[in-house]
Amino acid sequence: MTLDERKKLILGSIIKDYVETAEPVGSRAVVKKHDLKFSAATVRNEMADLEEMGYLEQPHTSAGRIPSEMGFRYYVDWMMEKEHLDEKEAETLQRILQSGSQEWNELAQHISSFLAQVTNYTSFVIVPAVRLSDFRYLQLVPVDQNKALVLVVTDPGMIMHRKIEVPEDINAEELDQIGRVFTQMLGGKKPGEIKRSTLSQLRDSLRQRRKLIDRILESIDNLLDNSTSERVVVSGALNILNEPEFKDIEKIRRVLAILDEADRLRHILPDSTGDEVDIRIGKENLADDIKEMSLVFSGYKTFGEMGKIGVIGPVRMEYWKAAGSVESVCDIVEDTIKKK
Repeated sequence: MTLDERKKLILGSIIKDYVETAEPVGSRAVVKKHDLKFSAATVRNEMADLEEMGYLEQPHTSAGRIPSEMGFRYYVDWMMEKEHLDEKEAETLQRILQSGSQEWNELAQHISSFLAQVTNYTSFVIVPAVRLSDFRYLQLVPVDQNKALVLVVTDPGMIMHRKIEVPEDINAEELDQIGRVFTQMLGGKKPGEIKRSTLSQLRDSLRQRRKLIDRILESIDNLLDNSTSERVVVSGALNILNEPEFKDIEKIRRVLAILDEADRLRHILPDSTGDEVDIRIGKENLADDIKEMSLVFSGYKTFGEMGKIGVIGPVRMEYWKAAGSVESVCDIVEDTIKKK
């Protein structure tokens, strides 16, 4: 049902006030705060109409109204203007993605933490299962005394690393030489094509460092195994405690259980997700444990696969900020990946 401009103005004002205060909103407060050009009596009549239409609800203990889930849905679909990341926030995320470790799983943790910070909601990043293509190169980088980083790069530009112990008497030049031998023998091969005979040749080529080679091979094996499975990263889980709707211990327990179990969070989202922001409000969610919450998420493309980035919070959510932030983050992440 289409609302006239006056009803839209009043509904939007009530939603903004309720999201800010978590308290029912009265007609006089709406007129005063938003400097409306009509009387409190007129606003009261319009609020009664909006309640009858299903867009507002009146708690039994209050003369004010709160938005219903239907009211939030109308606002999201027909009235909302997204608030994207501002220039400073966008630059901060770009710096995070372009500096430090370039392993994708670690970047996902940084993205999730950033999104939780700018929205003040719990955020999640689902890293899709990536089908690895050709082995590109391996590098051994000394990082601490008796430790080095095994850095593996595969097409399509996926970078993985793992720290290993190295003998005291080995130097950076020798580590670099060992890395070149690995790259020469494994370069251009798919993970499934790296046969035992090739690994035996590597051991023979580097016989004097047999123990170190075994550690490197074990690291490669673990990295390739771990890189091909879907992974869920959650940040800001305790942000939910800041919301007055979740002061009930049982509610908190159920919500934190969902956030603590990657499989449960993964399964409350649809299998297929496009690159448009999707908003699921309260009872629109299929999982019972999340029907008092809302999800705002979008798909993003990484190395030819589709992952998901989003936030989870109360129905009383700043949808305009959440949707705009998720959309901005997805765009910046995709642009970063394309440049790799």
